[in-house]
Amino acid sequence: MKRTISSLIVFLVFFLCAPLTIGAAPSSKKGPAQTDEHKSVELNLAGVQKANSGQYDQALSYMDAAVKIAPKNALVLSNRARICLIQGKYDKALSDLDKAIKLDPDQDEYYMTRGMVYRLMGDFPKAIKDFTKAVNLDKSNTEALINRAAVFFDTGEHENALLDLERIIEINPRMINALGNRAFIFEQLGRYDEAIKDLGSIIAQDPNNLMAIKHLGFISRTKGELSKALRWYKMAYQMETDSSIRKKIQDEISELERKMAGK
Repeated sequence: MKRTISSLIVFLVFFLCAPLTIGAAPSSKKGPAQTDEHKSVELNLAGVQKANSGQYDQALSYMDAAVKIAPKNALVLSNRARICLIQGKYDKALSDLDKAIKLDPDQDEYYMTRGMVYRLMGDFPKAIKDFTKAVNLDKSNTEALINRAAVFFDTGEHENALLDLERIIEINPRMINALGNRAFIFEQLGRYDEAIKDLGSIIAQDPNNLMAIKHLGFISRTKGELSKALRWYKMAYQMETDSSIRKKIQDEISELERKMAGK
């Protein structure tokens, strides 16, 4: 089954990455140990702020310093791993996460992040195992569920992916990423009416959701509902800012108009 079904249709994103965690403030006890703890917390905070503003090199420098002071702080190790993940330093991220999990094995966030690393490395069985561990620790961990659904999709396990997305939508019926991904899988499976329902839910929340509008145009055209397809594609054309994509949409519109005119 093809992953890309039209030059105008882009796969809806599964991958999510939550902001880094700041962590608790240091205790009020005085002495060398407290001083090191305080420095580590301050460095971690500075690193989190830099990372969440996209300054990853500076963030990593702060995290390196924090880990040097507190090498057994699982939270700091996990935060540094997230930065390494973003920068594509997968081996270093895995090393930090393995240590964090050994220090604190009951944090679903750590398994969640390690699952992301394994997924990007193409080790899908380990990714599924970690996402599953994260879900077992927190049944409402929608980040783990949506990423596990992505891996199931990548490996062709579409029904398992749909089950995970269904769980997410039960938790949060308005989650656009989950609705969009489920619509995409329905579309791939030829279950167009179900896809349209999810895409309609997205449009109801976000009338200018360009991706949903493009998918509705594609599905309408595939179903032979040319007037609907034309309407959706004209909306997409007005909203699209990329000139090359606008040209493709215009070609689709012209082709639909020719078909409707019987030419």
